[in-house]
Amino acid sequence: MELKYYGKPWLQAFKGGFFILLGVLSMLQIYGSLYPIAVFFSFFIGLTGFLLIAAPFILKTKINRVWNFILGLMNVFFAILILTKLQDERIEIFWILVIWMIFNALTELIEAVILFTRQNAFFALFAIHALLSMLLGVGFYKLTESIDPERIFNMGLIAVVFGIVNELSAYLLKTIKKPE
Repeated sequence: MELKYYGKPWLQAFKGGFFILLGVLSMLQIYGSLYPIAVFFSFFIGLTGFLLIAAPFILKTKINRVWNFILGLMNVFFAILILTKLQDERIEIFWILVIWMIFNALTELIEAVILFTRQNAFFALFAIHALLSMLLGVGFYKLTESIDPERIFNMGLIAVVFGIVNELSAYLLKTIKKPE
């Protein structure tokens, strides 16, 4: 098992920045910020989906093109779903976020398996990302039970840690140059 080139370090950097920002906003607990945060989350998920769909064509990569396209479509679907639920009760938004975090964790596990089968040691990063996605999903799930400042702060803290791990992962993934 060795460290090999990974074609999407930008995605981890993008996720990292988003989760750090989400965590800081959650920890600040600005009154009435649930809907702006939901719109922001929807924008992030939608933009991630768009990037996953467009990047293989823009970067002219053929590896995992179908996988990226499916992931992109699913992310766009979740973004639209969140936007359509903004007028509903906030509990429904949290449930959508819980389901998206489970979806995100599953995709990270699949990425880990793909890297493991290619004997790329970076699979460990994606296994860690899957665990942190599940932890963040648990944080959103706890918010479906009751919304109190301590739970929101804890969820924000988890998001900041997850964001930092994603940023560090992006840096590590970027260090291995593409083979010529």
